[in-house]
Amino acid sequence: MILVPQNASQEQVLRIVLEWVEVLAKEDYRAVYSALGYALAFGEPGDECIRAEIKKYRSPEYYPGIVDFRVTDWRTAIGGNPSPKKKVIWYKANSTGLAGAVAFDLPLNGKWSDLTADFVFCEHDDETYVLGLEDIGSMAQRQRESD
Repeated sequence: MILVPQNASQEQVLRIVLEWVEVLAKEDYRAVYSALGYALAFGEPGDECIRAEIKKYRSPEYYPGIVDFRVTDWRTAIGGNPSPKKKVIWYKANSTGLAGAVAFDLPLNGKWSDLTADFVFCEHDDETYVLGLEDIGSMAQRQRESD
């Protein structure tokens, strides 16, 4: 379980998320799933679901003709998506316990993509939230596939 202080700044939350992007870059999907879970696993092995979401990504705009993807170092990503998301959203406390979310576009094959890792943080105790991995997906790809 990964805990986020309730008084964390947006920068602190992003730093925590970046640590997990680095674990994704090491392709240690089991560690990601063990620590964060994966809401869209739907009973399947969560580490395999995470791997599959990354591997099935396609973008004719940012990666024409590329069919093999892996998360790479965010510090050295150049090109690709000109406006990658790195967004922390805070919510008012409600009965679901959802306190906030992070949308972070992953660096793939050395470039920024529009494959977004969506993290959530939920109330845990009076001082912390628990961080979870909700989804990995590309809205543009989903739109192309539904057309």
